[in-house]
Order: sequence, then structure tokens, then C-alpha cells
Amino acid sequence: MPKLSIGIPVFNGEEFLPELLDSLLAQTFRDFEIVICDNASSDCTPQICGEYASRDARIRYFRNDTNLGAIPNYNRTFELSTAPLFKWAAHDDLYHEVYLDACVKLLDENPDIILAHTGGAFIDEQSEFLPFEQETGSFIDPKTGKRYWADVPSIGDTPVAINRFWQVLTRARWGTHMFGVVRREILQQTSLLPNFAGSDRAMLAELALLGRFRCANERLFLKRLHANVSWALDQNQLKGFLSTDGKRYSRRLRQIEAYFGAPRGKPIGVVSKSVCFMLVAAHSAKTTIQLIGQNDPRRAAHGYGWPGALRPRLRRRTP
Repeated sequence: MPKLSIGIPVFNGEEFLPELLDSLLAQTFRDFEIVICDNASSDCTPQICGEYASRDARIRYFRNDTNLGAIPNYNRTFELSTAPLFKWAAHDDLYHEVYLDACVKLLDENPDIILAHTGGAFIDEQSEFLPFEQETGSFIDPKTGKRYWADVPSIGDTPVAINRFWQVLTRARWGTHMFGVVRREILQQTSLLPNFAGSDRAMLAELALLGRFRCANERLFLKRLHANVSWALDQNQLKGFLSTDGKRYSRRLRQIEAYFGAPRGKPIGVVSKSVCFMLVAAHSAKTTIQLIGQNDPRRAAHGYGWPGALRPRLRRRTP
């Protein structure tokens, strides 16, 4: 059994998938398997996956008969994995060659850490780094002039469970910690990704109540911004992207239910659970009022705009 499983959910990912696979296969840490779940792609994704699987026995390729929707396909990669450590990888992101080594080392050296990740940077469609502005701590898209702030590496790195929970609610802009390396036995104690836009933060909120996160400060995780990011979709397109069952639902209601449900069954005590419920109520009231800046991905990533937190992580069209 490998030490780490990497789950890659993908739908029509021919443009960026080869580059992701190359970046993973070039990792200095080698003891892993890659589980690809192809969500009934209609482009060259099957051929790409078949080619890579024939070249490297660590790659296992599965193809869904029908499109399950993005979130069920994300969860399916975990269900098909086997290793004691697990990470998701979106098909259009990239990783520095020492990323996995850095994360696995953090987990090996710190038994109390349940999730390991690194700092991040933004890249464009050509895999070029967006310029970083030291004064503001932001990355700037030279084409549009828009600024992007990466998630703070220190989110979840505190011994107090309710503090970790609050940090996820209020500071996980992009939810990129979900792409860290997590202990399988801990991830199994969550509901995984519930089916609504913003479910990355709901899952991270559950994880935060189960243990500490730790990030290496180096920017080894490279998040790609491109034309098909999910916060560029309208409401109807986003629903079709996330779920193919055609059912109507309230994203906001599902989000609140998931946050209120996160403390249930967690080993944090009655008082801490009560505090979590109050924090969810307060945060929900605040974000309901602050429904402004809907076209700003920084605010959308906070849950203020319509895309919610599952934005650039499901950002891309990769169900």
C-alpha cells in the first residue's frame, strides 16, 4: 500500500491535466498512488489518462458512465483511494517538486497535526506566476489589474478547536487548505464535501474541530486562474457544474445546515459545541448582510458573493 493517495477529479481537462500529472510525477516524494476519476469527459481526457496510466503504474484511472456532478466526483476519488494519507488535486493546479515532501514531513514529525499544506501563489493560463506586491501582500493580474490574496498559511494552526473553527469560517478565502495532505482516519470522520457551492469550507470546518492544520511557509502550491473558473459562471451554470440531478436547492440553506452540523460528533465538549453554534449564527448573519462585491472573487471566496467558497477550487470546470 502506498503512503499517500492523490485524488484527481476531472471533466474535460485536456488543456491543463497533462501539466498537473507531470508536476506530480516529478515530486521528490515518490510513495503515492494517483486516483483519477473522469466525470464522463467528452474531450481527450480519457486518452490522456490512458497514456499516463500506461507509463506509470501508480496511476489508476476510473471513468464514470455519466456525469455525477463536481462534488460527488471529488468524494469518489477519496472513496476509491487506499493510503493512510490523502490529498485532492484539481486538474488545473500545479505543485513545486518538493510540495509532497514538505507536507508528509510535517505530518511525520507532528502527530497532533491532521492536515499539512504549504503557502500558495497564483499562476495564469500559461503557467506564469502572477506578480506579487510586497506592500499589499497581493498577487496582481497584469491583464486586468485585479488583486488576489492567497489564503493565510496559519489558518487552523492553533491548539484551540473553536479558534480553528472560526478561522476557517472567516479567513479561508479560497479554501485551498482542502488541497493539503490529510490523515485518512481523520477525513473519514467528516461528511466529506456536501453537495453545494461552498462545501470546501464546510468540510474544513469539520476538520478544524478534529485537529490542527500546519503549513510550510514556502509557496509550493500553485493555483491557476483562467477563463473557466467557477466564479465566472452564473447561478444556473454553477448548479449544473456542481450537480447533475436537476434538483433545485438553496445554497445558503445547505451551507448553514452544514456549519451548524459540523460540531456534532466531534470530541470538543458541550461548551465548545455551543460556542461553535453561536459563531455560525453570528457569521451567517454578517455574511447575509454583506451581499456586496459579488463580482470580486476575494469577497466571493469569503461567502459574500454568489459563488461561495467552492469557487476556484471547484473554480475550474472539473466535476
